[in-house]
Amino acid sequence: MQLQDLSKTSGLALKLDTKKHELIFGGGMAKVSPAIRFLKDMKEVLVGKDITKPDELYYMYRDLHEAGDGKLIRRNALRYDVTIIRADRLGNEFMKTAGHYHPGDYGELYEVVSGEAWCLLQKPNAKDKRVIEDVILVKAKAHDKIVIPPGYGHILINAAKEDLVTSNWVSSEFSSEYELYKKAHGAAYYIFEDNLNERFEVNPYFKEVAKIRPAECVQEIKKFGLRSGVPMYLLLHHEVKKLDFLNNPLKYDYSDVFVFL
Repeated sequence: MQLQDLSKTSGLALKLDTKKHELIFGGGMAKVSPAIRFLKDMKEVLVGKDITKPDELYYMYRDLHEAGDGKLIRRNALRYDVTIIRADRLGNEFMKTAGHYHPGDYGELYEVVSGEAWCLLQKPNAKDKRVIEDVILVKAKAHDKIVIPPGYGHILINAAKEDLVTSNWVSSEFSSEYELYKKAHGAAYYIFEDNLNERFEVNPYFKEVAKIRPAECVQEIKKFGLRSGVPMYLLLHHEVKKLDFLNNPLKYDYSDVFVFL
């Protein structure tokens, strides 16, 4: 067993078993079994339909918290999750999640706990979902926080050679919507590994797709209580009202959550 300590970046007593791709829970935390995304669940969003491996792609640990924090989290209509995305390839595509939208105007907040994450965000036209008006590619490292603004669907991509571990705060008042990504056979762009470089191809399902806007995470967003190096789980105890934007998204401005390159 090879264990990687995640406590400093997550703020929780967590370790990663890098061989089994699973979380080890320390004192004060109840053990949670992950929901596993299998290759068979992803066929609709992959370019290579004949891929036979790997069988397991990523692992979603939902509703994690320290003992005693459950009531506080529920009172604020929140949920905290951790996802482990394996370091592998899907044919020529980089390892990725299935992709989802949120109903209404709900957003989401991610933190990179370990590894390097690419987050591909896309905003469809309100009247025609086959027209993508905006595409943002955020490349993030450990400690970075990624704010998903209202109206954006998104996938996470692991292009590195090590497991990617992310956490997220999200409203508990909705369930993610996967159908539009399935119907479109994936995101607005497919991202391939090509001679150790990345190659982008527009998904032909869409009528019109905006050019990708590359971006980085902002290192401090005071209105949301976010600062690089400080685990976002700790907001629960010190500034939980800073997470109000997850339940009341239209009260806030999101024009400053990315640094565009």
